[in-house]
Amino acid sequence: MTTVLGTDGEPGTDAVTTHDRATSRRGAVRSVVATLLLALVATVLGATSGPALADEVPEPPAATAVVPVEPPVVTGTSRYGSTLTASPGTWSPTDASVAYQWLRDGAPIGGATAATYRLGAADHARAVSVRVTASSPELDDAVTTTAPTTVGPALLVSRARPVVSGTRRYGKTLTASAGRWSTGGVTLRYRWYRDRKPVAGATRRTYTIKPGDVGHRLAVRVTASKRYHQTRWAASLSTGLVKHRRDVRRTITYSVRRNGSKASLSTFRTQAAQTLADARGWRGGGIRFKEVSKGGSFTLVLAKASRVPSYSSGCSSTYSCRVGRNVIINETRWNKGTSVWSKARRSIRDYRHMVVNHEVGHFLGKGHARCPGKGKAAPVMQQQSKGLQGCKANPWPKTGEL
Repeated sequence: MTTVLGTDGEPGTDAVTTHDRATSRRGAVRSVVATLLLALVATVLGATSGPALADEVPEPPAATAVVPVEPPVVTGTSRYGSTLTASPGTWSPTDASVAYQWLRDGAPIGGATAATYRLGAADHARAVSVRVTASSPELDDAVTTTAPTTVGPALLVSRARPVVSGTRRYGKTLTASAGRWSTGGVTLRYRWYRDRKPVAGATRRTYTIKPGDVGHRLAVRVTASKRYHQTRWAASLSTGLVKHRRDVRRTITYSVRRNGSKASLSTFRTQAAQTLADARGWRGGGIRFKEVSKGGSFTLVLAKASRVPSYSSGCSSTYSCRVGRNVIINETRWNKGTSVWSKARRSIRDYRHMVVNHEVGHFLGKGHARCPGKGKAAPVMQQQSKGLQGCKANPWPKTGEL
C-alpha cells in the first residue's frame, strides 16, 4: 500500500489513499446515472400525461341550426297541366320537419305549400321552383331553394288521323273528319293537298273536286291548336285516283291538219287535245278522244279564214264550222276571238276551249241552244261568238248538255 504524504511531508489526518479515491469516483458516477434515469422517466411520463394534454382535439361545439345533408329535388314534366313533386331532402337531425313553398319567378304562389304542385295557366312560360324549410326544436331553421325550371306548353297528340269521305269524281264534294286529339276544345284548320302539294285556297273542311284533280290523289291535313298547348297536325291517307264525272263509255278518234293556216300547228294540236281531255268538257260525259296520225272519226282542221266557205255554202269566212266529218276552226277566230268575247272580258284561251267544244259538239250531234236566262251561264252550244243574249260567257258544256 502506497502512502501519500501530507503537505508537510509527514503522515497526517488528511491523507487519502488510492483506494479511497477510487471509491469516491464510483459513487459520483452512480449519482449522475441515477439523476439521468430520473430525468428520462419524467420526460416519458410528461409526454403522455403532462402539459401536452392541451394539444388534444377539442370536443365539437353543440349544433345551433338544422344542417342540410342532401338537397330537395323536383321531379315531373315542366309543362302546362302537369304536376311537379318536391322531395323533402335529407337533414341533420334526421327527424327535422319540412315545409314547402312553391315560387313563380321567385315570388311565393298563394296556397302552393304542398309537396306537389299542378302547373296552371299563370305558370306558362314562367320559372317555377320550390323553397323547402327544415325545422327542429331548439335549432335554427335551414332553408334551400331548388333551381327554377321554365314551364312549357302542354303536349297535343293526335290519337287518330283524319279521314276523307265522299265520292272521288270531278264535281263531287269530299269531307274531312277532324281526327281525334289528346284533349278537347282544340281549334282546327284544314288544308287540302293534291299529290302532296297544297291546293290553292282549299282550306275548308269540305272540298269540291276540281278538273285539275282528275287523275291525281287528294289528302287533307288537319292542324290542331289550343292555348298553352303545342300546335300539331295530322294528315289523312291519300285517296285513290280522282275520276271523271263518268267512266269512259265511248272512244272517238280524230286527226289534226291545217288548211292554209300559218298559225302553229303544234300549239293548235296541243291545246285542242287539252280541251278534249278536260274534265269540264265532253270527256265528262264519258267520251274519250284519241288523236291518230290520219283519218279517225273526224278531222280537226285549222283553216285560213278565206278557205272555210270551201267546205260548205253554209260556212262563212267569219266564223268556224262543222261539215260532215270535218270540224273546221277559223284561224282568225282562233287567234283573235270575237268582239263579243272580248267585251265579256274572257281570255283567248277560254275562247279556244269554247270554239273547239262547240264545233265538236255539232259532230256529236248537238244542235244550237239558247240562253236559259239573264245572268246564267251560256250553254256551250249557244252561238257565243255572235252574242250572249244576256248570259255569261261559258267555254264548257253544261251538265244538261253532256
